[in-house]
Amino acid sequence: MTAGSAHRLLAGLVAVACLASAAAGWWNSATNDEPYFTLGAYAAVAGEGLWVVEHPPLYKLAAGIPLHSLPLKPPAHPDAVAFSRLPDVIHAFLHENNVPALTILRVARLGMLVFLVLLLWGVFRLGEVIAGPGVGLAAAFALACQPLVLGHAFVVHTDVPAAACWVWACVYLETFLAGQSPAWAGLGVWLGLALAAKHSGVLLLLLVVLRVLVARLHHKPVAFLRLLGALVLSWLVPFLITAWTLRHVTVGLEKMLVQLVAQKLAAWSWVRGFFSPLADWCQACCHWLLGFAFVLWNNTYGQGVNFFWGAFSTHGFALYFPVVLVAKLSLPFTVFWVMALGRWRSLPGGIRWLALYVLLYLVASLGSAFNIGARHLMPAVALLSLLVGWMLSQLGSGWRAAVLAALLAAPAVSFPHYISHFSLLVGGTRGGERIFNDSNLDWGQNWARLAKLAKERGWQPLYAVYIGPDDPAGYGTPMENVLLTGRLPGSGYVAVSSWAATVGPHYLAYSGFVENARFLRELLGFLKGCPMVGQVGDSIRVYRCGETPALPLAPGEPAPTPRE
Repeated sequence: MTAGSAHRLLAGLVAVACLASAAAGWWNSATNDEPYFTLGAYAAVAGEGLWVVEHPPLYKLAAGIPLHSLPLKPPAHPDAVAFSRLPDVIHAFLHENNVPALTILRVARLGMLVFLVLLLWGVFRLGEVIAGPGVGLAAAFALACQPLVLGHAFVVHTDVPAAACWVWACVYLETFLAGQSPAWAGLGVWLGLALAAKHSGVLLLLLVVLRVLVARLHHKPVAFLRLLGALVLSWLVPFLITAWTLRHVTVGLEKMLVQLVAQKLAAWSWVRGFFSPLADWCQACCHWLLGFAFVLWNNTYGQGVNFFWGAFSTHGFALYFPVVLVAKLSLPFTVFWVMALGRWRSLPGGIRWLALYVLLYLVASLGSAFNIGARHLMPAVALLSLLVGWMLSQLGSGWRAAVLAALLAAPAVSFPHYISHFSLLVGGTRGGERIFNDSNLDWGQNWARLAKLAKERGWQPLYAVYIGPDDPAGYGTPMENVLLTGRLPGSGYVAVSSWAATVGPHYLAYSGFVENARFLRELLGFLKGCPMVGQVGDSIRVYRCGETPALPLAPGEPAPTPRE
């Protein structure tokens, strides 16, 4: 295959992947983090990027720039009062603005597709550098056929941006090690963008240092100095981007945020004393590192209730990420990267290193107390696609065509419900929902579809069982969230979120809302006697109920807060 024909095929592949991703997510309601993250994206471009400290600003720029083309009412200024009423601020921006919530979400998500383009292009380029254009194109095709990737590419979040930056950093690392001296600058920029995309970029930095040590570049003074230049550049990039998003935020507000984060990270008494002085010296450094501390805390101590194979834990499960990696990738993809590992001695050296990066990424994940989705493995998935691409290149044309068709089956069959796709290895979605939930299955993505279907089928009055920061009633069909009112009045239809039904009682109890948890358990028990009349995607089941008993909350019990 010539480079020219490979590039033309790649352009077509990228265009189709972007169309499939956007079409699948066009009717997605706000996923669990998007109400807050969309607000944060708009504010970051406006120079008030104090919101969403736990994530660096790169995705905020991609989503926020197109949002500024809409006639939106800006969110509240990020001061102490706004943070104290954050759920109201989030709701006002998404559901009480000058344009409908779905329009805000769609415009922000369209900006995120740039990272899908970069990801597929980067995988092709990495394969081309290591083993030729045929391997690169096969790898890009295999990755573009993963519902996990397509589903999360049209979401305002960090996972696909992080994967794209990881891949391009690997491209420039390979070219730098091959002796192309100007590549040091590209390596530094993409390492910096990885740090500006997600704090897991720190792990990428460590992997690059490991690779360089093995290559013994410290014995080559000029190359070693260039590498040091790349590392310096890699830290300048995220701090400069962060500084731009904070250009209208005072140091006093940054210190206010430090106080709020220090309250959450109470067991780390050093947080306040370290970050408050740092804000005076370098506000952008303080903000990025404060977010890193926040994420490190979450991975160490957890942030809620994790669900894995019928069990619940606040401290995570050691095998969660290795299992979810297999469960959320299509069967042919998994089979072929495993086959490639079985031919280890035949693999090109660069691909062996990619496999080692994946292994170290998984090892780092074993101790995480924050187990909420395969999406956190997106950089590893991207690197695994190179093993699949190489393995495909070893097949004859007939077998290769058959495998490509098998890879294409997953996005074709699971459309438009890419987020909830599971491999046939775990029995598809029906088998997967017994093992995983959250962003693997129910990330809040189907409430807009429910609103549309309820109008068509006359499901009124309609009640929602939902825990999260979004408003199910904000997509055009009235519905009452019974977890906020504490009772199910009269007869009607009840739409139950899979996450609320599976994890909700444990989450509410963990969060201190014991009576809300009791109410939810009693309600779920009552619904077992009601006929199910519909299902929306794989995440919402709708029941028809007659007169229902009152199941009131305890007097004075607060309504459940959005899960993070």
